[in-house]
Parts: sequence; structure tokens; C-alpha cells
Amino acid sequence: MGAGFRKIFFGMTVITFMTTCKQIYNPPAIRSNPGWLVVDGFINTGADSTIITLSRTRNLDSVAPVPELNAKISLTGALSESYSFTGLGNGRYAAVNLNLHYNENYQLKIQTTDGKEYLSDTFPARQTPPIDSLTWRHDSVGVSIYAYAHDPQNATKYYRWNYVETWQYHTYIQTIFDFVNGRVARRPLDSLIYNCWKTFNSSDIGIATTEKLSSDVINQQLIHVVPAASEKISVEYSILVNQYAITADAFAYWQNLKKNTEERGSLFDPQPSQLTGNIHCMNNPNEPVLGYIGASSVQQKRIFISNDDLIYWNYKPYYSECSSSPDAMIGINRSQTYEYLVMPNHLYTLIDSVTGGGYIVAQNYCADCREHGGINQKPPFWQ
Repeated sequence: MGAGFRKIFFGMTVITFMTTCKQIYNPPAIRSNPGWLVVDGFINTGADSTIITLSRTRNLDSVAPVPELNAKISLTGALSESYSFTGLGNGRYAAVNLNLHYNENYQLKIQTTDGKEYLSDTFPARQTPPIDSLTWRHDSVGVSIYAYAHDPQNATKYYRWNYVETWQYHTYIQTIFDFVNGRVARRPLDSLIYNCWKTFNSSDIGIATTEKLSSDVINQQLIHVVPAASEKISVEYSILVNQYAITADAFAYWQNLKKNTEERGSLFDPQPSQLTGNIHCMNNPNEPVLGYIGASSVQQKRIFISNDDLIYWNYKPYYSECSSSPDAMIGINRSQTYEYLVMPNHLYTLIDSVTGGGYIVAQNYCADCREHGGINQKPPFWQ
């Protein structure tokens, strides 16, 4: 064996050894889960429902939520009135028509099936001033949505917002027909599949304070930015903004959470810090509990933005491949209807019938807007 060959053989042996000995390393921290209680929600002081979600922390490599089931939740006021929550399943608990007294203090109590009891600090029921208006501005970044509000009593000082956005979109090919029980049938108007709507709940944290201002006025508070060319304003878009009055302690909690979750990414961003909520384990004071509970009324306002309102948007439709694909719309004969239109998970949608027998069909992705994740029932609030 020559010297050159021996070097090549030795190098290949080392590479093979290194490859076969390679193992995935999962740090212990990824698998370490203390199972702390997570409390998500707020107390609605009015007649609308209050929803509290209980769960447990999970491993970093796990995506499945860990709901806290069969817990008992109650709310007690300083005047000794008490309200019980009803389990809805999957860790969700609800109470309706609380109609709490403003500025009275309340306390949330949670009892879990492992025998532990959790109590919140007392917190006041606050009254939220109305949203004066919502406006929007279109530029190269996208569409920015702003809120305006004020409290003539100068009593709110601390605000929080979240939102629900809903948008309408179209599919590529429109059909008014369906294939039902072996026959062509006309779709009812409320079952057409050309128009769909998607809904998304906000996950970012919107807060502001007027504590250092001479008057309690919220001016041009940025609520959300719809990125340029987004599908969300390809047809029509709506955003429902919820406004809450919060306490100074709650503001500090949400501000800290915002820094830990939304403002990280460089050496110059705020560094992570311990989140201290207002809920405590009475059996073990050293056990952390994640979440913050407060109570207020909710003020809402909705606006609509149409694609026609924008000068340019440059939206590239999700179905753009349908216009160039020769298989997007094809003809089939009657003997192929089961394969294309009837069998479970069939891939085509009926477009029309042809004279002499047979049908025109299109790929679901090109003709059924529900394939893109939306629903084809118009929301009741839609214009």
C-alpha cells in the first residue's frame, strides 16, 4: 500500500469514525420542566364573559400545551360577594355577568387537583375610558393602525390594548356548483367557496402610560402594522381593538414581559429578567406562578380597510401557481367522478359540466378558498 493511499485511507477512516459517533446533544435545561402554573386572562367587570386559562409550563422542545384540568376558580370581593367559574374543558374556565363594583378590591382563588391553593394579590376593578378613534396610515412599510383615547377624570394613567384582525381573501377560480350524491347541484349563497375569511388574535403586547403627561390623553398609539403586500388587505381587512385600564403594578408586569419577549435580539436590547406576577402558591411561597390578573371594563372599536383605499399594495396571491399550471383545471369523464370529486380527501372541485357528459374540475387549492385555512361563512359584523 503506497504512502499516498495510506493517507487517503486513514483520512476516510477518521471521517467515518467521526460521522458514526455523532450524537444529538439535548441540554438538560431543555428537558427540565418544573411544571409551574400559568394563569392567562383578565377579569371583565361587565356582563361579558370572563375567560381564565390555566396551564403548566412545558419543556422547551415541546409544542403541545399542558392544560390544568378540573381546577376550581373563584373570585371574592371586599364586600364578601363571591363568584364561581365553570370549567369549559382544555384548561379554560368562565364566569359571566360579573358586573363588579368599580374601585372595590377583588381576589382570585385557584385550587388545583394536586391539593395546592393559589391566591392573587387584591386588585381594584377599574373603569376603562372609551376609545375616541382609530386611524390608519399607508406607507412603504405597510398600513399602521393607531388608537386615540382620553380620560377627562385623569384617573386611568395606564393602558393596555390587544386586537382581533379579520380579513377577506379570494381564491383563483370561482364556481357555483357542487357534486352531491352523484349529481351536480347549485351551491347555496352562504356555501360559496370563492370568498373566505381568516381571523387572528394578537400576541404582541400593547401598553402605554400618561403618568408623566399633564393630561390623561393617548395620542396616536401604534396598535398594529400590517406589512406591505400582505394578503390581509388583498380584498378587505378589519381590526377590532380592545382597550383596558390597568394598574401601575400591572403596567410594570406587562412592560417587563414585553422587554423579555419582544425587545430581544442584540447586545443593546434589555436583558431578560425575572417575571413577578401577582399570583402566589399558598402551599409553597417559593414556587413561581406565571401570569398577572387584573379587572377592568373593556372598550372596543372596529375599523375596516379596503384594498380599494390603497394606492398600491403589490400583493402576490397565494394561488399564483394556478394561473400557469396546466393541471389547475382539467376535464374528466363520468367514470372519473369518484376519483376526482367523491372519494375521501379528493383533490379537485367541480367547476361546471359539459355538453354530452363529463365535467370541468379544478384543483381544490385553486378553487376552494377553505384550502388556504379560512372559512367561507361571512362574519356577522362584516360590512
